[in-house]
Amino acid sequence: MNIGLLEDNPAIVDYMSIALEMVGHKVHLHTYASSLLETIFTSPRIPSSLPYDIVIVDILLPGAISGEQAIDHILQAIQPQTLPIIIISAAAEEVLEQIKERLPHIPILRKPFKMNMLLQLMDVMKTE
Repeated sequence: MNIGLLEDNPAIVDYMSIALEMVGHKVHLHTYASSLLETIFTSPRIPSSLPYDIVIVDILLPGAISGEQAIDHILQAIQPQTLPIIIISAAAEEVLEQIKERLPHIPILRKPFKMNMLLQLMDVMKTE
């Protein structure tokens, strides 16, 4: 799978990239939401195809656009079945509960999480 990873923590990026690539996935890193959105919406591609099969998004990011705002931009133009999204975050539990209420169809993994949890979730989303 081609995975768009929006994460700014270098240790988490290394951990996830290595683990995901070891099981055959291709990881494309974005540390700013604007970079992810630009790739999704302006990259040259075959008509009606997307650059990623799934997007993994951290909520707490540097820059003008938060991870949650990036998700909102994606959902305005692309159905979640077409481009599945997984949220990973170390945000406070109250913040994550609010996101769950607003975006109930997007799974959230709270950091730190075990990689097998992410891989299982990706498998489920891939088959839906």
